[in-house]
Amino acid sequence: MRLITKVAVGGSLATAATVTGLLVSGVFAGSVLVVADPLAPSARADGLLAFDDCDALLDWYVDRALEDVGPYGWDDDVIAYGTDLRGMTDGLSPMAGAAEDSVVMQRSAKSLSQSNSETGTNTQEADVDEPDSAKTDGRRVVRLIGNSTLAITDVTGRTPRELSRVTLPGKEFYGAELLLVGDHVLALASDGDRWVRPGFPRPLGGPGTVVDDGIARKAPVGATKVFDVDISDPTRPRLAHVDRYTGRLVSARQYGDTVRLVTATGRPDLPWYFPGRGISEAEAARRNEALVRATTVDDWLPAVRTSGRTTPLLDCADVLHPHTWAGSDTVAVTTFTGDAVGDRTSIGITADAQVAYSSGDRLYVASAQLPGDDPFDDERLGEPLVLRNAITRTDLHAFALDGTDTTYVASGTIAGDVRDRWSLDEYDGVLRVAWTRLSTRDRARNGIITMTERDGHLVRIGEIRGLGVDEQIQAVRWFDAVAVLVTFRQVDPLYTIDLTDPSDPIARGALKIPGYSGYLHPLGDDRLLGLGVDATTAGRTLGAQAATFDITDLTAPRRTGQVGFGSATHLPAIEDPRGFTWLPDLRTGVTAVRDWRTGSRLIALHVEKDGTLGVQSLAHVSSGWQTRTLPLDDGRIAVIESDNGDKLRVLDLG
Repeated sequence: MRLITKVAVGGSLATAATVTGLLVSGVFAGSVLVVADPLAPSARADGLLAFDDCDALLDWYVDRALEDVGPYGWDDDVIAYGTDLRGMTDGLSPMAGAAEDSVVMQRSAKSLSQSNSETGTNTQEADVDEPDSAKTDGRRVVRLIGNSTLAITDVTGRTPRELSRVTLPGKEFYGAELLLVGDHVLALASDGDRWVRPGFPRPLGGPGTVVDDGIARKAPVGATKVFDVDISDPTRPRLAHVDRYTGRLVSARQYGDTVRLVTATGRPDLPWYFPGRGISEAEAARRNEALVRATTVDDWLPAVRTSGRTTPLLDCADVLHPHTWAGSDTVAVTTFTGDAVGDRTSIGITADAQVAYSSGDRLYVASAQLPGDDPFDDERLGEPLVLRNAITRTDLHAFALDGTDTTYVASGTIAGDVRDRWSLDEYDGVLRVAWTRLSTRDRARNGIITMTERDGHLVRIGEIRGLGVDEQIQAVRWFDAVAVLVTFRQVDPLYTIDLTDPSDPIARGALKIPGYSGYLHPLGDDRLLGLGVDATTAGRTLGAQAATFDITDLTAPRRTGQVGFGSATHLPAIEDPRGFTWLPDLRTGVTAVRDWRTGSRLIALHVEKDGTLGVQSLAHVSSGWQTRTLPLDDGRIAVIESDNGDKLRVLDLG
């Protein structure tokens, strides 16, 4: 049985194929195993292809799936954690192409101060809204209490006045978040119920419940629910529509009144057989292979259920595939408007999906790929045994966005791992990606690659390497012609990357100070606010900190202000930037600080024009993890506190 091992590296999952009995710790510690340089990916993702018909699509799924089925059903993934790049001791490499003379940052749209979206959420892109646990239109605040209760509150007066509540139907859903589209609230939630496909053929017996006794069983399959609540009369909200999609929710984004969901549907949930009661492993494997061969294309394609009726989300003609196998999931990009949730269009790809990023006119899906069926290569480096890099490549698929139209346009491949959505950015037709690679002897390298669309391909046009060798990427922020990248091992190298010529990215400067910034926010006037962790020069952490930076001169970035909050503190906005609010008129940021000794408090970070930083304690909050602050008007903010959202108050900062 082939196992897939995923190793946590720098906050993301690197992936490697292994064989049974091969321990992850042994692989990385063994002296005979060498991790090969992955600069040349072995497979192509660019130029996705359409299937000739449904039979060809079914064959694509089944032929490869038979390689991954055994006596216990689908071969399970094995997840191992513990690889920590902070233990590496080699120093920083010099920056290639660093300039001697000062280079002044050119003012641009992305270098200006970025405030929260129109619905109150701190977003990655100014014109692309994101779901959150609370939203506002300036007059009303809608928030989730727990996962199942939607509360609507009038915040136009001095005191919040709750108008109504509505309970979302269903029991086993979790992780709910909201989009506010005019007078429609869309609640998106993961559904833990079992997805049962009526009428699935069971030629070798019916479903059972005993796992290791030769009886078939069914396992839960994740799904995504979309609740449409009409709040045109906020005192009497109305549940207008409910959809249930197969597959987990990868991403949801709002563009005006248009919404796009990215979902990933896994392999079918089949009534597997297991060894026992006279059934050998070989017989169980044979029966399970027969179950796979008996599937139909509808068992593999994503579906949506509305009012008890299940329909395919995709036609066979709507599904594209890469040149080579790219994972067993089916990714669907579904588009609809907020007032017509059921009037949807979808396009699909046969590939796994880990990360999705969207600008105003492009959406990118990133899919990390295994190095191949056989991870061992005896000849590539002339060594007796060579293990290829844990992540050989990441495939990137681009979709053009135009109103309610979503069109696939190009695909490409990079060597390395994409940490998260903040590692991607699109500007003026160029995709910029911050990557991490494992090279020989577990050495980590970071860099930025630039790509453009050309005849259906995402083509590399430029790249810079050697940023924070043996360090972890902690934060990335993109401007029109500049990227700011933070890595960390013992000190915080804050790199300024000149992207004026995307074919020739240049590292202009680096600021090395203790600690690191895990989230960067543009303040305007070439200033950044960093939320992160303070540390000694030896890398020992000292609790949360906030700092301001001046990047006017790219060759000499400066820290202009810094405050620490104590050794027992943490800033939840580092992990979830939606917990931060920037009020440009007041030059003030608002966020929660978690203190393990004294509890959580809401603070204001005041930034002077010279970049110095002051702190004001605003209020104690029940819990810092899910605290949200939504800008209203005249310096007021709505504060939603506690992890289940049951407390709301309005503070006046003006």
